[in-house]
Amino acid sequence: MSFLDDGEVRVGMDLGLGGAVTFISSKDHPGNIINSADFGRQIQMSHYSGPWPFEVGDKKPNPAWAGLGWNPIQTGDCYMNPSKVIEHRNDGKELYIRCIPMQWPLNNVPGDCLFETWTTLEGPVIHMRYRCTNQRLDKTAYPPCPQELPAVYTISRLSRLMTYAGNQPFTQDALTQVTNDWRKPWPWTRFVATERWAALVDNDGWGLGVFKDDGGEFHGGIYGDDRSDDPKHGSTAYVAPIHRENFDANIVYEHRTDFAVGKLAHIRRRFNDLATKTPPAWRFVSDRQHWTVVNSADPGFPMNGEWRIKFGAEKPRLESAVQSWRAESAPSMDLEVAYRGQATTARVSWKRLDEDKYDARKSLMLDLASDGKLRAYHLNLAASLEYRGLITGLAIEPVIQPRPGDEMVLKSIVLSADRK
Repeated sequence: MSFLDDGEVRVGMDLGLGGAVTFISSKDHPGNIINSADFGRQIQMSHYSGPWPFEVGDKKPNPAWAGLGWNPIQTGDCYMNPSKVIEHRNDGKELYIRCIPMQWPLNNVPGDCLFETWTTLEGPVIHMRYRCTNQRLDKTAYPPCPQELPAVYTISRLSRLMTYAGNQPFTQDALTQVTNDWRKPWPWTRFVATERWAALVDNDGWGLGVFKDDGGEFHGGIYGDDRSDDPKHGSTAYVAPIHRENFDANIVYEHRTDFAVGKLAHIRRRFNDLATKTPPAWRFVSDRQHWTVVNSADPGFPMNGEWRIKFGAEKPRLESAVQSWRAESAPSMDLEVAYRGQATTARVSWKRLDEDKYDARKSLMLDLASDGKLRAYHLNLAASLEYRGLITGLAIEPVIQPRPGDEMVLKSIVLSADRK
């Protein structure tokens, strides 16, 4: 084990299990709150891509997990073969881990990637930075998949999954308890946390919170009927921030997630203080900024200062990650776009908190010049009566009908309060 301890919280990584977090306690609750009943629990990195099923040589996935596809995780595989730490540093202020993960569904197959974590403490808050460096020989551009950022499993006594899921974030509006049915084939509940955090707490409202400043989609719930303090018990509680990503064969994927231990009200206050309150801005300098693309091809990682997309035989579609903002705080959108091909009109759509899908009613059209030159475009989102309330995502359809061979370059998409 390698520990960090600042007097408020103590966090430990197991160097025999890929450096996954297997221990968290606080000065007020000295017991360990992290579940380690098998190698799929803990707090650990977990990434996903195709193919489905994922096979290596004559090794086939465990039938129970074949649907996961390519799935390297930090602790080890479902056959209890551990991941290998290849570098570890701990100076008492920052704890660094580098490991070769294992493919969860397969028996003793290392992941074709490297995992790294950097951990620091600030009072009861745990700051973690993550990096996955892919080294896949399979260069196939698979469809975007949900990523656990990270997977978080606690003792089952922390059985209440709490969040703010309303349309007035950062106003101290009432919290929501998320429930689930763990007996279903997919045991977890998907929800949108509009303050970007969720917490697993006990009946007294004490526990562990998870915050992702650039996120909003979470999955979570309780597994099993028992409520126990035992970190090895089969019952557990789970939560994970989620982004859907096109996970390239050579991607260097980095993200940050924060954790806090304490009473629910204190967790919320700390995360609200950390939260970015300005409208989203996506600048495609080195990556897709958590946007995904379907029915099109791009060069993949890295972006080299722009997102270049080439259209195929189907209608292309770009979608942002789930992220929340009030419509009145961002009535304007500015884009830097170059389009090459036939003259086109793009559709920019949005969805609100109470809707899971995009539709044409909540959209505006944007005419794009077709000479391939980079241009600045402005879209007055407030011109639509349907642009109101809490917005949770954007989508762009560059063309209304398929345009094989046409190309689009995106440099930035910026939402703002500036009306033009």
